[in-house]
Amino acid sequence: MEKQNQLTQSQSNQQIIKSLTSNGLGAFSYGIFQYGISFMLLHATHSPLSFGMNIAVGPLISLLTFIPIGNFVDTHNHKRIIFWGYVLRMIGFLALALALPFFHGESLLIPVAIFIAIDSILVNLRNTAYSASIRQLVRMSDVAKLTSLTTAVASASRILSPVLGITLYALISVEGLIALEIAATVVAMLIMMSLHFYEVKAEKQEHVSQKEQFKQTLQYVKKRPFIRDSIVAEIVVNFFYTAVVTGSPFIIVNQLGLPNAVVIWTETGYSIGYLTGSLITSRLRQQNHFGIKIMSTMILVGISLVGLGFLFTVTKNQMIVSVIGMLLSLLMELSFAIFDLAIEIRLQSTVEHNILGRVSSTLYTVGYAIMPFGTLVYTWLYDMFPRGSFIMMISGLILIVYTVLSISQFVRNIKKDDLYVEEHADQIN
Repeated sequence: MEKQNQLTQSQSNQQIIKSLTSNGLGAFSYGIFQYGISFMLLHATHSPLSFGMNIAVGPLISLLTFIPIGNFVDTHNHKRIIFWGYVLRMIGFLALALALPFFHGESLLIPVAIFIAIDSILVNLRNTAYSASIRQLVRMSDVAKLTSLTTAVASASRILSPVLGITLYALISVEGLIALEIAATVVAMLIMMSLHFYEVKAEKQEHVSQKEQFKQTLQYVKKRPFIRDSIVAEIVVNFFYTAVVTGSPFIIVNQLGLPNAVVIWTETGYSIGYLTGSLITSRLRQQNHFGIKIMSTMILVGISLVGLGFLFTVTKNQMIVSVIGMLLSLLMELSFAIFDLAIEIRLQSTVEHNILGRVSSTLYTVGYAIMPFGTLVYTWLYDMFPRGSFIMMISGLILIVYTVLSISQFVRNIKKDDLYVEEHADQIN
């Protein structure tokens, strides 16, 4: 098999194009399907859970399965995992289409919840395998570029998916959307399977128990405190991020009495911000100054939170809230994207291949598992206190203070980690 470090730049570029096409098509079609199925549930059940099912079910399933998924990815062929992830998802979509006619009204939540639970496992499995494979797909110098552009493509789909999801749901119904999603999944799978997964040097893996593999992961994280710091940072940022995700629509509509169109402006800011942050990261030739990126973006997220809270406190003017709110949302999501990608690129570039799946799965599952808890906490806070904008400002200030107090430890551990990477360069590259 060809070695990863023997790729020419032309081969690496072709791999990037194929990978982005496959991931972009998959994200775009699934976004359309997701909005369609949510509107079907909304019309059938009149429940707010219709649009919150993924947020409620997805992270919970990830938390329950991240240990076996990480272990499985690190001990099996990544390309086969990705292939079967696609195939089993198509079977799941077909089963959902066959099951839906037998349920009506609120009972429709049952097959959809079961589908989301199973689909979450398959998506986590495939995404973990793909993330752990990026060093097999492109030159090491292109790892950051592919990671950033993959995120950018997914962000771009968030901008277009809602409109097409609503439109196509009205035109071809949910069954038609499922058929469209299956067709798109087939094409995405064929493109992904045409990629060459080049060999990466790795240690011979012994067959050990799930518990022992998890212990190995914890021991590895203990050797590299930067990973522990990154996990804590992800938890903290994602928790406070739920303050704006939960609070902005509630404050705009219920407390300021502004129309839904204002919420759409802020939502647009999120989408454009994450896309912009991903594109900025992809244009950076050298992924240096990791600590500065993490600390500065955490502070910017906090400043954006304070800014939004202050905006909602001082004015009810629809135009001002729409425009300034969109700009602050854009800044927050741009910072969030750079923060996320800086950690992901650092992991993909410096973690040994034979444990990368477990480390990635642990980091992102634990980080995002806090979001349902954060959503519950902030839902309660916004219901309890009439001035939700103050809650948002206080949350932003707490995040800024936490970041400032963490700077010295984070920088110290990054310096230690740089020494670890230098000492283990032969095993990593």
